[in-house]
Amino acid sequence: MVTLFHFSDTHVSHRRFRDVRDSWKVLNRVTWIEDDYCLGFKKALEIASETECDYLVHSGDLFDIPVGRNFSGPTEYSRAFVIKELRNFFEKTENNKPLIIIDGNHGTYLTRNNSTLEFIQAAFPKNVHIFTNYHLKDAIREDKPLILEFDDINFYLFPYLKFGRLENWYKDYEKWLRNNQQPDSSKISVAVAHGMERGMDLHELVLQYKYDYVALGHDHQQRRIKKNAWQCGSTARYTFAERNQDKGILEIQIKKGEEPVIRPKMIENTRSMKQIEMTLNTDITTVDFESKIKEEISEFKKPFNGETAARLKFKFKGAILLSNWWNMEDILAELQKETFDKDYNLLEFRWDSIEVAKRAPLSLEKGAKLYDYLIEDPVKDFERYIRSLSLENEKQAKKFIELGASIIEEVFTQTVEEASMKEEVEE
Repeated sequence: MVTLFHFSDTHVSHRRFRDVRDSWKVLNRVTWIEDDYCLGFKKALEIASETECDYLVHSGDLFDIPVGRNFSGPTEYSRAFVIKELRNFFEKTENNKPLIIIDGNHGTYLTRNNSTLEFIQAAFPKNVHIFTNYHLKDAIREDKPLILEFDDINFYLFPYLKFGRLENWYKDYEKWLRNNQQPDSSKISVAVAHGMERGMDLHELVLQYKYDYVALGHDHQQRRIKKNAWQCGSTARYTFAERNQDKGILEIQIKKGEEPVIRPKMIENTRSMKQIEMTLNTDITTVDFESKIKEEISEFKKPFNGETAARLKFKFKGAILLSNWWNMEDILAELQKETFDKDYNLLEFRWDSIEVAKRAPLSLEKGAKLYDYLIEDPVKDFERYIRSLSLENEKQAKKFIELGASIIEEVFTQTVEEASMKEEVEE
């Protein structure tokens, strides 16, 4: 039997600078929110060190940045924190617990042959085994396996790759997978993958092949996918959608040919996250709106304590006049400033109005066109924009202009009254 601990999506170095109080846990060194993710990583290692295990597996997104167009590397504080906590873990476990880590979509320089995991392996060359995005690309290009072999177990590695984006990528990825990643029937086999079954980054064969266990990352909610496959979830709450989720890691006991025994180990997240939903309508006044918001935030009126301060989000729905919403946003901005300046135990104050239909007032003159309120000639304005891009392909530029003109013609020749009636029917 083999026992391994599975954790994932620690997102160390995640920090927020918008809609948060300008308060550092250690000034110019670490913010409160960044420290929350560091502590999630630390607690996961503490749990793993307190129980006998043979291997430790991290299924991606160890660091939060770089990601997408953010090419910033992890903060120096978070790098040092990870090294310190890993050293503590290896010392507690007498340096005989291998750690296997794969790249996720966060913490990876997807446009460079470089990974933030490399300095971890350099610090612990005998204990840490990393598998990066570019290791995977090389394996596919050379049609060779990406497997880590031990006497009693084989690990089949699937770092993050959005292979489903293009048809030829999908075909090459599937060919590589079929040729190289099928499990060895004589040894315990564990697949480690960063992806979700509903996305374009987890191939169906990974879940179909007879691995003894599939350690998944990417989905922040801990849950079973199949009897032998689990999303471990994240170690700290990342978004407000996760505010009610339990966080933790998984202890896995595996015997060849038997269903694995899964024991979730919870991590307590002490910082509360509260989302308040409010439906707006055209009858609500700005005075009533301000009064309701103040009533909701009154429970947090107490001296600020960074260890216990809450993260708060207002989520608005409904429909409202655009001019009224502008005034309401001004009210929210002032209240945000007030809560951060005075005695409120709030670390974050933000709002989301994406589900609010914001409408311009109906013109008193029936039949008024939408473009009367916007620009004089939207078709010409769009053409000027396309020309400003200096497209080399004139045929392509004309195609864009024709397509844009047809869309604008359809939208902007409706009266405000017709557009409003259409919205009501669609709702």
